[in-house]
Amino acid sequence: MELDKAISNRKTIRKFKNQNVPNEYLYEIIQSAMLAPSAKNRQPWRFYILDDKQKEDITNMMYQWGEEYKDIHTSIKGSANQMKTANKAIMVFTPNYHSKNKKIHYKKPDYLSLGAAIEHMNLKCFDLGLGCTWICDTLYVADEINEYLKLDDLEQVSTLIIGYPEEIPGRRERFPMDKLLLNNIPKDKNNQ
Repeated sequence: MELDKAISNRKTIRKFKNQNVPNEYLYEIIQSAMLAPSAKNRQPWRFYILDDKQKEDITNMMYQWGEEYKDIHTSIKGSANQMKTANKAIMVFTPNYHSKNKKIHYKKPDYLSLGAAIEHMNLKCFDLGLGCTWICDTLYVADEINEYLKLDDLEQVSTLIIGYPEEIPGRRERFPMDKLLLNNIPKDKNNQ
């Protein structure tokens, strides 16, 4: 895989084919996440591969939350629809030591590490010919999910839904660099 090609061509996939993703691929995806850099090498990631029933039950929790709180504008029902059609889902957690010891200041560095791990997962999915969506709407029902999966000592971070793409969307517009860059890049003396 050429890195530039993967970065340029990877897209968030929201419609999936009804095609089974081999379990070996899931382990390859997680292995790629485990190779991500992490602050102080804490490796703050924990992964839970949902089976079909768990994925369905969690999707139903999301629908129920969306109905109960329909006055709140969220994308939870859309994410639930996507999760329902995806063949697999990997939930990403981190140890919940942040809430137990207020003197530990790992939370922000660990979130950066987790983001790197999830990006590795996205790129590995692309490399394997899979599509994925990195969703956070499962956080609305995080407590219920933790209780359901018996993971009280972990904090949910995100969920990656995975499958074979049914359609690949076009590139969404990106801001121009001059809108994002806070200073000017000086020209190299050799390139003037």
